[in-house]
Amino acid sequence: MEMSAYKWSLRPYIPLMFEVVLYAAIAAVICVAFYSVLGKSVGRGPDDAFKPDEAFGKPDAPTVRDGELGLVADEAIEDEIGLGAIARAEPDFSPARFIDGAKTAYAMILEAFASGDRDTLRDLLSDDVYDVYDAAITDRDAQSLTQVTDLGRLRTGQIKSARIEDGTAYIRVLYEADIASALRDAEGELVEGDPDTLASISEYWTFERVIGSSDPAWRLSDVEPSEGDALPADPTPDTSTPDAET
Repeated sequence: MEMSAYKWSLRPYIPLMFEVVLYAAIAAVICVAFYSVLGKSVGRGPDDAFKPDEAFGKPDAPTVRDGELGLVADEAIEDEIGLGAIARAEPDFSPARFIDGAKTAYAMILEAFASGDRDTLRDLLSDDVYDVYDAAITDRDAQSLTQVTDLGRLRTGQIKSARIEDGTAYIRVLYEADIASALRDAEGELVEGDPDTLASISEYWTFERVIGSSDPAWRLSDVEPSEGDALPADPTPDTSTPDAET
């Protein structure tokens, strides 16, 4: 009688025990899944530091990482005077990160020049280039003209050449884009260009930065148009000089 009562008294707890075991198994599976994702190292660690020799290869066989293919032209990889030299001088330098910033700067400079935003231009341009842009904005304002620029698509942003000269690094970037640009007078009437028609444009922009500077910013130091790509209403003034070629 007592044994029967004991067996009967366990029956209500059997389903509960089964559920506890089931939940414990599910929890174990979830923990394993989380560990497989979160337990792995994500991002760059000490062993992933930028290594110029690995990124750019030896002088006789220059290469870049797979993720940077298409961002860097072969002539920019030259170990002694190109990106290899910059990478040795600036261990944290990354071509991919530089191009990301250069693409952003391209759009920001186009917009800032069109709107006459001198403060933004001051942060993004070298002193000489800023003087050219400032003069162009002043001349435009004197004629009561308003610039309208629309960056439809940036097709290409590629490092074409690089060098270090007198302690300053220079990187020349090829931009190929579809842009609409126009000038309107004080009454809003179209004076030059077409704000609704995208035109293909390609330009070489050179950025500079003093090696070892605490200021991480690269600043635009030269704008060189490719032949035959000028727009009626120039979205950015050209500043090319003979010694800007690299």
